[in-house]
Amino acid sequence: MTVLSSADKELVRETLSSFLESVEPSNYPLFLRGNLVINLLFILAIWILGFSVIGLVIVIFILFYKSFTISFSISSFIANYGLKGSLLGFLYHFPHQIIYLVIYLYLGCYAIKVSFLLVQSIIKRKSLDFKLVMNRYLLVLGISLFIVTLFTCFETFVTPILLKKVLNML
Repeated sequence: MTVLSSADKELVRETLSSFLESVEPSNYPLFLRGNLVINLLFILAIWILGFSVIGLVIVIFILFYKSFTISFSISSFIANYGLKGSLLGFLYHFPHQIIYLVIYLYLGCYAIKVSFLLVQSIIKRKSLDFKLVMNRYLLVLGISLFIVTLFTCFETFVTPILLKKVLNML
């Protein structure tokens, strides 16, 4: 049983086909810029939201959203391309999307921890070594930005080549 109507399935199929056709070396700078902006915005949003109580809910929503989109796109590959789609879905998402998800989870957990520390220091009127907390939080941000930038380059330059080679073989 599928949730998508036939029109929605056709739209997904057309989107996947147009993406696979648009993967050309001349488009790599455009893909790199777009992927980098989106990934860095997610990282910075999660990091900034760690400074507020309301941010907890939004961070959890962002993590859910990223997980949902990955699973939806893999299932779209499988639904539209069958067994070949499972290989394409795996190549399209591994390792960069999995690494992104791990980084988002790591940063999200740390953002929640920082938020709880701030709330706890306000409610219990405890002193908090804000410099130590901030230095660790900045270190986590720096590591996250570095890893996401590295894997965005992988996603932009290596993944399309792998997808095209596998499509040509199949």
